[in-house]
Amino acid sequence: MKSPKNLYKAFFFNFFKFLLPIGTFFTFSFWSFKSYINDLESDYLLKTGEKLVDFLNHDEDIFDNQYLGYDYIILITDSKGKILSSNRRLDSLRDANYLISLKPMPGQAQDIGNYLAYVDKFLCGTSLCKVVVALSKAKIEKRVNLLLLSSVFSSVITALLIAFLSVLDIRKHLHDYELYSKELRKVALYLSHEVKTPLSIILMNLSHIKADEDVRQAIERAIRRIIKLMKNLKVLSELELKPTRITLINIKGLISELVEFYQANLYAKNLTISVDHVPNVQVLSDYELIYTLFLNLLDNAVKYAKEGTQIKISGEVRNSKLRVLMSNITDEKNRLDMEDESYGLGLTIVDEVAKRLGIQVSFKRDASLFTVVLDLQVGKEE
Repeated sequence: MKSPKNLYKAFFFNFFKFLLPIGTFFTFSFWSFKSYINDLESDYLLKTGEKLVDFLNHDEDIFDNQYLGYDYIILITDSKGKILSSNRRLDSLRDANYLISLKPMPGQAQDIGNYLAYVDKFLCGTSLCKVVVALSKAKIEKRVNLLLLSSVFSSVITALLIAFLSVLDIRKHLHDYELYSKELRKVALYLSHEVKTPLSIILMNLSHIKADEDVRQAIERAIRRIIKLMKNLKVLSELELKPTRITLINIKGLISELVEFYQANLYAKNLTISVDHVPNVQVLSDYELIYTLFLNLLDNAVKYAKEGTQIKISGEVRNSKLRVLMSNITDEKNRLDMEDESYGLGLTIVDEVAKRLGIQVSFKRDASLFTVVLDLQVGKEE
């Protein structure tokens, strides 16, 4: 299962990934709609003013009316410009004189200074009175800013929601993957145990089989290869375990031990191993896991080396890191075999163990020369 830290990274990655297109969409929508706001406000102001004029033309007593609607400034004057009625306190209305000086323009909203205004005349008694309905542009600007704020808020909330749902989906799939991996590990452990035992019995009794020596050797090689594969499966099934026994390990001594172990295999193919200039230093690591790593590397090198050639192991210390290089010349007829399941499994084990131990590993192919490069953190020099 992914750690909470990685899930947080996935959450923020998805958040910013979706925020960009969603924010772009909302911003584009806002700017597109913003250009229509003044037109919409003018149309609504015009309709409000016309309805008010129609109402006043049929109202005999304009002085007793209360003209509600705080968004709009409503002023009614007589024919001489005297204010007869208003929905605002005149002492708080600085632009009252300016507004009542506007000329009537029926059927049209005027864009003047800081206001949108509708000015018209209506019959009051025996004379003509004037009505002014005005809307401050500052209020329009507030509505625009509110629309912008809602666009930003919608973008953020939408991106957060998508990122959250993405993380939930990742958690679900990781949980399914973990269950599936556990089942695979159980199968691998079962196979490594149940198959290895009967094969070992056959191997021990191989001398009793009546067959040519070449046939017996071929059978023995095949059985040993299957046993090795089962062993690798078991290692792979246990790779999820973290390093538990951290200790100082002498890499040169470990390599010498493995070279000694493989002497019989070397004689069979007339191979030699040279261990040159591997510094006598120690690294802090898990012995079992690092032993498995070098074991698989040397096993692959011996298995695919061309007969009569030399496997070279060298090393050097740079910037508190021990670099170990292992190279071998592969047989031309077996070069394609380097991609088979056995070879791939061995390198998979190497790669996975290296990740667990924090070791940098790289593989290089140059014609028939195959080289593995390992970088290990030095713990202490001897």
